[in-house]
Amino acid sequence: MSRLKALLSNQTKCLLKTRNPSSKIPSPSPSFIIRRTLNSYPQKQTKTPLSALFQAAGGTEAQREVKNIGLKREVRNLKGNPKEKKKENQGPDGNKPQKVKCLVELPGCEKKQDKVKKMVKVRRERREVRALKDLSQLAESFIRHLFAKGYFNKASFLEDNKLDFGYFGNSYGRDFIKFAAYEFGKDHQDIAKWLPGNHLKNVVLFGCPSLDKNNVFAAKRLRKFFKIQEHTVCSRCALKDSCEYANKSLWGIGTNSLLLVDVMKIITLYALDLLPAKLTVPDEVKDSINQLLKMVVKLSQST
Repeated sequence: MSRLKALLSNQTKCLLKTRNPSSKIPSPSPSFIIRRTLNSYPQKQTKTPLSALFQAAGGTEAQREVKNIGLKREVRNLKGNPKEKKKENQGPDGNKPQKVKCLVELPGCEKKQDKVKKMVKVRRERREVRALKDLSQLAESFIRHLFAKGYFNKASFLEDNKLDFGYFGNSYGRDFIKFAAYEFGKDHQDIAKWLPGNHLKNVVLFGCPSLDKNNVFAAKRLRKFFKIQEHTVCSRCALKDSCEYANKSLWGIGTNSLLLVDVMKIITLYALDLLPAKLTVPDEVKDSINQLLKMVVKLSQST
């Protein structure tokens, strides 16, 4: 207050000194000077008390806590009352709605469902190959012949390019033998015309040694060459229920000629015993396969 009074006194003196004595304008009154000074003096801004801020923040946190408590109470009620969940999952008639597992369960999809089941069965049976047996002496002789002809040069599993039959006890080694036999058949097409027809007919009349498309088509081309009806073979085949190509004939390139690669695809599977588990080969068919394999080796050596 003392400072304010001193300021007012100084301003009053300044006004009196600057006033012209000859002027007729009256000097301002002390009350006017006081009001003018108070209006020009900067006033401090009013700040919100900290207590009010803490009270507002506390109110917000309290509201959140109330909401959390309410949500926790509802969760406990749902866990404690499983009947409420059951009512929510039930339909208007009180029965639980049925879920459609897949499209084949919809009405009118019976044919599609049967097709899907057949495809699954075929894929399963293709993987079901009988346990690998030891190679026969004739099979080992044929492998040595392929090795001597250079058809194992690309076999990375043979150390120092030495023939070791221990590597052919698994499916990978047997598959490489098949690959080498197919390449052999492509390179020696000229000996196909010298193979005994009666043994070839005996083998292709038995059926297909595999459900694989390439092997099935190879057997069908051989039957087409010998004019053997597909129904005659497929009707008594043990794999007909799982075959996608049963009773279907082939037309086009290769059906009017005897291809050695098709012959090798068929007799190699029998010679290596890479057959489906449910397929039982008669002794007469085995004998024809052995005769064909011997003839293939003999003819390739002479030519």
